[in-house]
Amino acid sequence: MIAVSVYILCGILSGFFSGLLGIGGGLVIVPLLIIVFEHTQQIPPHHIMHVVVATSLSASIFTSFSSAYAQTKHKCVLWDLVRVMSPFIILGTLIGAGLANFFSADFMRWILLVFLFCVATQIFFDISPKSSAKYFSPAAYRITAFIIGAFSSFVGLAGGSIFVPFLKYTTGDMHKAIGTSSALAWSLALAGGLGYLISGYSVADLPRTNLGYIHIQALLCIAFTSMLIAPLGVKLSHALPVQILKKIFALLLYASAMRTLITVLS
Repeated sequence: MIAVSVYILCGILSGFFSGLLGIGGGLVIVPLLIIVFEHTQQIPPHHIMHVVVATSLSASIFTSFSSAYAQTKHKCVLWDLVRVMSPFIILGTLIGAGLANFFSADFMRWILLVFLFCVATQIFFDISPKSSAKYFSPAAYRITAFIIGAFSSFVGLAGGSIFVPFLKYTTGDMHKAIGTSSALAWSLALAGGLGYLISGYSVADLPRTNLGYIHIQALLCIAFTSMLIAPLGVKLSHALPVQILKKIFALLLYASAMRTLITVLS
């Protein structure tokens, strides 16, 4: 029962921050799911990170779709960029998910740890490129999309924390960067979820309730609540003190990173 409550909390927080800040719910889902699976011992320790990453990406399919739909109503999605980048996001994510079987849970934790520290610092100090609307060739967008897709498949994030600064720099419009990021995150999450379903399908010591590496109960709880909350986050982004909320969120990420560090070192 406690686990289900945490899954629902994951959905509420991921939907809220995904809609509010455009950073994707994985930054909330991944640390919380790690804690749940470590304490409930539902998952063999050497598979915890793979299951967390797979479930987070699968849940982001629904969160990012809800956010992208809400952003479309505000005309903040640059669909030309989505069409250019999505195929290469999908390719990179599928390759990354397929390679994840060859890496240990501790290696994936180290990647997550470094990334959490970097993102927390970027959010807390509001470090981002100036809106300059630099010209990027389609090839540059495709290469960037492939790299983000491959990297995100290792940490269970739908790429929003990388997409938003990048798109702000190349488009010069923060609102459109957030909206377009939501649409791109959907492609990444869909490919990641599928990739981990396939790569985990033949793994023998996973629970029977799993679908590949995807934890079905956690996925359903997170997906349902996040889809309900994400549009509210989009709406409140124009009414709440976003800068203060960003700093609070960054402090939570620092705390998650420190806990991950302690786990790895122990």
